[in-house]
Amino acid sequence: MDEKDKQILNLIKGNARMSYQEIGDKLEISRVAAKKRVKKLEDEGIIRQYNTYIKRDDEITMLIDIITTPDGFDRVLEYVATRTVYVRQIFTTMKEYHIHLVAVSDSSEQINYMAKIIKKACINDIEEYHARTVREVIKDVYGGIEYEPGSESNTNTDS
Repeated sequence: MDEKDKQILNLIKGNARMSYQEIGDKLEISRVAAKKRVKKLEDEGIIRQYNTYIKRDDEITMLIDIITTPDGFDRVLEYVATRTVYVRQIFTTMKEYHIHLVAVSDSSEQINYMAKIIKKACINDIEEYHARTVREVIKDVYGGIEYEPGSESNTNTDS
């Protein structure tokens, strides 16, 4: 991946609907060259998909960190991946037996209930469990939120 490819990624990260012509104009390359470069990034798996981010004013985000027992990791991972409707993202980290979840709902009662159910259902496989509601989003490049010191930023209600 060269510098032009990195520039393309930075451009479409902020606007995935940017046309090949717009990309080409910004990078001073042709529309066809821009299209070929984007296609190459897709074929290499660097660009995996394009998403629409819809921000709702009543959206509540919860971050959940789970450290499992060595034997319970796969069971907990399967549970949160298949039985939790509000979970938007699941990550495993370099920390051994660590699962990080991002859950979103329009109801603090429902998201808190989901967090309690995960803990209860997996209690025998969990060593540490932390669930926290997001109070404020400072920066989210995918949601169009930029960090500017001293400015108002997007907030979620803390429950």
